[in-house]
Amino acid sequence: MWRALFVLEPLPYPQTSTMSLRASLTLSLFLGLTGTCLGQSVELLTTYTQSQLAATAAVFGIPSNAFSADHDVNAYRVLYDMPYLGDTIEVSGALFVPQGFDDPCGLPIHLYMHGTIFKRTDAPSFLSIEGTLGGLMSTLGQLVLMPDYVGLGTSEMMHPYVHAKSESDAGFYLMRAADALSEELGYTLNGQNFISGYSQGGHAAMALARDLTTTAYGDEFALSGAVPGSGPYDISGSQFPQTFEFETYSNPAYLAYNVIGWNSVYGTLFDDLSEVFQEPYASTMLDLFDGNNNAATINNACPSTLEEFLQPGLVEEIQNDPTHPFHLAALDNDVYQWIPEAPVEMYYCTQDEQVFYQNALVADTWMTENGSTMHSSTNLGAYDHGQCAGLAIFEGTLWIQDFVEECTTAVTDPKVSSLVAYPNPATDMVTLRGVRAQTPWTVRSMSGQVVRQGQGSRVDLQGLSVGLWMIQAKGHKPTVLSLVR
Repeated sequence: MWRALFVLEPLPYPQTSTMSLRASLTLSLFLGLTGTCLGQSVELLTTYTQSQLAATAAVFGIPSNAFSADHDVNAYRVLYDMPYLGDTIEVSGALFVPQGFDDPCGLPIHLYMHGTIFKRTDAPSFLSIEGTLGGLMSTLGQLVLMPDYVGLGTSEMMHPYVHAKSESDAGFYLMRAADALSEELGYTLNGQNFISGYSQGGHAAMALARDLTTTAYGDEFALSGAVPGSGPYDISGSQFPQTFEFETYSNPAYLAYNVIGWNSVYGTLFDDLSEVFQEPYASTMLDLFDGNNNAATINNACPSTLEEFLQPGLVEEIQNDPTHPFHLAALDNDVYQWIPEAPVEMYYCTQDEQVFYQNALVADTWMTENGSTMHSSTNLGAYDHGQCAGLAIFEGTLWIQDFVEECTTAVTDPKVSSLVAYPNPATDMVTLRGVRAQTPWTVRSMSGQVVRQGQGSRVDLQGLSVGLWMIQAKGHKPTVLSLVR
């Protein structure tokens, strides 16, 4: 089981001979897009070998029988243009390309949206801990894209934290850049486009999935599936009100990030920060959000209670005034009111102290009541935000891999197909697609312990606890099953 992503030590990737190639590849391309000349350049950062990726998977606690490093992976930083607040700006992102991939059908895009960071160099294109997950995803045969977002990575603007439009645009224009770079970097695309993300990245993934479904963005990149995890999809109705139900909040720095970031976009939340925060915090917060401080530094500069932090009566004023600028900004960044036309799976955990799980339930309910049949929400267990991260990201990657279309024109040896168990999530029984009556199967815990064996296409799960289990059938790659009650 993957450990919490935000408390891991640096990963064991040697930055030696491959790093000498950082400046060996710089490409500049320009496209006439909606009347604007947008460009991108790419720089090789490093190459991860299969053995390095296998070692990293072990660091994360991923069972070897659930994951295999099939390809070396080249990691690149991409600089590309995107529109923002009526202008064109340059932003950065990471691109991970599997090497030796000879499938003539091409690669699926897996665009992963990262979680909350404060320090610009913690962004994926600097191969941060979350960024290096791209190597693990890409070695499976996926073209992995990770936008840094506006104001992070190489961008020196104020980051507009949980701003749906800029998150979505950062992802979409990175997809365009990756498409334009395909010939130079030696890959082709198979037309499948998947999105995942966790925490802030869950919000960003939902925003881009919505836009690929409801806007002209989908004419260029049709959504094949999205798997957001623990995102604040309902800021106005769930995340904001629940944050202030208690005396304290686990990460008060997020509150300042939100207010300052949104004000950089809308310009209506405050004229002076003392309108929002009490002193001495009103005088110190802006300097802390310069892109050089991490979450711990900013949280340590915040008071222990919300009562000491915010101006008295401000929360009530926002909640009681539907025209309050903060409330209007929150509504503008709610991302769940749309009808999926491709599979959407929302993961959450019930002990999440940072992003309240009711965000997923509200989104699930709204979509269902408005006719959606393509979505679901899955409880991964009673875990906190950090514990839930690895589960959601790992399960989401395998979820995407199960949807990747097998190439039917290849002349190479046929691939071993991934096992499909349905329904997933399940309660007491699952069916194994394409499994014959005499085919043996095994159910294992995520640590690899065998808990059940049998044969045929039906698997009885009664008596197993809620959580993630691995099912393997002879002749198929294993799959991860979420058991719920």
